[in-house]
Amino acid sequence: MNGMKGVWAWLGQRVSGVVLVFLLGIHLWVLHFVDPGAGVVFQGVAIRLRSVFFIVVDLALLAFSLYHGLNGLRTVILDYSISEKAARKLTWVLTAVGVAAFVYGALGLMAFLSV
Repeated sequence: MNGMKGVWAWLGQRVSGVVLVFLLGIHLWVLHFVDPGAGVVFQGVAIRLRSVFFIVVDLALLAFSLYHGLNGLRTVILDYSISEKAARKLTWVLTAVGVAAFVYGALGLMAFLSV
């Protein structure tokens, strides 16, 4: 079973990368091609984020970006052959940072539902 330890992180990194390409494509398409004459201004963003669809897309973009970035950072740090105990602590710290950043970002996005 020890050979399977890094498989889930590796697989998660690949899956999150593919999902990010898809979500970023939606995000860029809406921002730059749906109404190319309109600039990216607060009022336009506020109107777009009143839609549950765009809230879900942006929350997913936030979640997958955080996972992809923090998992990548964890992998780079683990390449320095740190101890098993330090690796567990690192995983917990990065998980806590990711959850806190997601909650903070989600609260910011949810504020647009009431605008």
